[in-house]
Amino acid sequence: MNDPNNSNQIIPGESRNIRETEIHIQPSDAPTAPPPAERTPQIVYVSKSRSSCGTLALGGVGCGFILVVAFAVLMVTGGVSLSNLLSSFQLGNILNSASSLVATANVPPRAQIDQSQTILVNVQPLGQLVSVSSQLAQADVRVGVAQGALNACGFSANHVVQGAVEAGIDLTQISADDISYDSATNTYTLTLPYPQLTSCHIDYIRQYDRSFTTCNVDWDEARLLANYSSLISFRDQSLEGGILERAAAEVRLVLGNFVQIATDATVNIVFEPPTENSLPATCNPDVPRSWQIDPTTGQWVKVSS
Repeated sequence: MNDPNNSNQIIPGESRNIRETEIHIQPSDAPTAPPPAERTPQIVYVSKSRSSCGTLALGGVGCGFILVVAFAVLMVTGGVSLSNLLSSFQLGNILNSASSLVATANVPPRAQIDQSQTILVNVQPLGQLVSVSSQLAQADVRVGVAQGALNACGFSANHVVQGAVEAGIDLTQISADDISYDSATNTYTLTLPYPQLTSCHIDYIRQYDRSFTTCNVDWDEARLLANYSSLISFRDQSLEGGILERAAAEVRLVLGNFVQIATDATVNIVFEPPTENSLPATCNPDVPRSWQIDPTTGQWVKVSS
């Protein structure tokens, strides 16, 4: 039986014959290879390190911009000059330049005060002979302000205050009628106004030991109350301490010796009776604004302005 798909071919060999069979497979019956497996996409995570000046590509530009800004600020503020900067690069002394930049960061703050033009408001002739000046001081002048419901916003502070009270006579009140001369005894008699306070002022006040409070309080109000109270206290204590009597004794001594030396005569000084309500404005200041003293309790009460 002849099969077209089979063909016999005899290949000669030494002692055996090899039959080779040729197999023909129709295309329709040919087995197909399995489809290739789908490739699963592989996810790769890339760790990107962040430098101090940005990415690697922009790192040089970013760092350079930061250094330019830093040098510009230092040049404007006076920390470094352009000549010093160029010389540092020319000499290649980068480390020294960096240390100098760090040193300039520790420069203490500087302040500049621009004063305006002085305006002359008034010139007032005093015509006073100040014979006594008393220096006074007070410490721990406590001012407590009670305010708010249940004193929720109350506050207090201590103050140290220094001031002076001066006394003398008003020379403008002396006229020719107040001077008499007795030729028989070679004696001059001067009738002078009784000494009075000429000035009261606070030279120094400092606030300390402020109490704790969470409210928005006016610490300057406490300082003004302490200033006023201390000035009045200095004035009253000086009057009670006999500052006017001591001023009279000093005036008698100073003017008596002066007239005696000038005229070579005996001098007799007589004072007029003291007058009331002769306090100068500095010794009788106005009470702090929006405050008044309750006459029944003697305490300060804030009133609406």
